[in-house]
Amino acid sequence: MIKLLVKLPIFKRLIPSIIKKLNIKNYTYKRDGLTYELDLRYLVDKRFYLFGWDQDIINYLNNYIKEKSCDYFFDIGSCWGVYSLQIANKNPKIKIFAFDVFEKNIERLKKMARINNINNIKTFNKAIGAEKKIETFSVNEKHSPNFSKDLNGKYQVKVQQNTIDNLVNILNKKIIIKMDVERAELEALKGSEKLLKNNKCLIILETSENSPAIKFLLSMQFKIIRNNLLTSDIMLTNNY
Repeated sequence: MIKLLVKLPIFKRLIPSIIKKLNIKNYTYKRDGLTYELDLRYLVDKRFYLFGWDQDIINYLNNYIKEKSCDYFFDIGSCWGVYSLQIANKNPKIKIFAFDVFEKNIERLKKMARINNINNIKTFNKAIGAEKKIETFSVNEKHSPNFSKDLNGKYQVKVQQNTIDNLVNILNKKIIIKMDVERAELEALKGSEKLLKNNKCLIILETSENSPAIKFLLSMQFKIIRNNLLTSDIMLTNNY
């Protein structure tokens, strides 16, 4: 009933507001063969429950993985695994690396992987950047999972940052990289240069087409993929 009502303009804002006031911390939700343990105090959880989350992109990637026989999926800025869990469930042979700076996100991802008997996700409670160091991330709202290092927000965490090239050594594989790192894309890509040069990669970035991150990838001979998906994210590939 809620899913039907929220499609009506009059309820589209009202229902999320009511759910927020109810302060629902633990909610078990089943969708497409997976069981999720949601915390509806968080925006990502509310939106996923009511509307889904980037389902057109996830469906596209699931089809792409099957078509290209991809070896790895890198979920950089994984939150609690909205992408990782669904891709792992549909593609049990792919190896998934999920990275997030917020420890609670990683713990929730690991818990939901166990609940769903998913064994192909490796998690990292780390920031991804251009160098190894301790970095401070923050948010302004208590129940926001979207920590960033350029915000100087009210709620702060210190976390180990590292580079992808320090953490993994992969050659001649087919890799999909989804990157949602709150305006730190360029640094993360610079720390992944060896991976990008030595593998066939498809990259999805939440950024603008004229951003420094896109210019960096174009300089590495990546090309933008045009598609009909309902998203502002940019997809690029290096002859994949």
